[in-house]
Amino acid sequence: MMYVTKQLIHFRKMNHYTQDELAKKILVSRQTISHWETGKTYPDIQSLLLLCDLYNISLDQLIHDDVRVFKAQSMLGKTRWLIAGIVLCILLTYFSLISMKWFPLLLSVMALSISTTLGVVLIIILMTQTNFLQINTYQEILKYIKTGEISSKSKMSVQHKIILAILGGFIGIAIGLTLTILIGIYWLGWSF
Repeated sequence: MMYVTKQLIHFRKMNHYTQDELAKKILVSRQTISHWETGKTYPDIQSLLLLCDLYNISLDQLIHDDVRVFKAQSMLGKTRWLIAGIVLCILLTYFSLISMKWFPLLLSVMALSISTTLGVVLIIILMTQTNFLQINTYQEILKYIKTGEISSKSKMSVQHKIILAILGGFIGIAIGLTLTILIGIYWLGWSF
């Protein structure tokens, strides 16, 4: 359900209008009001402006979260490609490490550096995008990727986000180092 449907119902009831009364005030049918409030249709810009004027509110108050939802839906394809790119960079990074057994060291290190740098850039872009969408948790990101929906339920403090980012970074480093050492010892024959 779109956010504006909740807002339309809220402001209509707050101003003590029936659907019929509201329809007469903004020159639409009662059925049109019903369709807006059930999410079957979306009000046109003229109707939104009339409603804002009638309720003495800004357009932003009425549709702000819907704009965020529309942007999220338009960014969904890009987000999916970013995640696919990040996964590919991770795989290329480890393949580059493993390839040291067959290819010249310089070539393998260059491939390792390129895939790592590209992966970091893609992660930064993804973090910026999810921050804009106010997606904070892993579950919210998965829901967004699968359905394209974003929830505005969880509001996370900046301090909490920083702690999660640092903790996620340390976990990523630990997993990366462990995999690198295991590949080095068991595949490339490193010894310490």
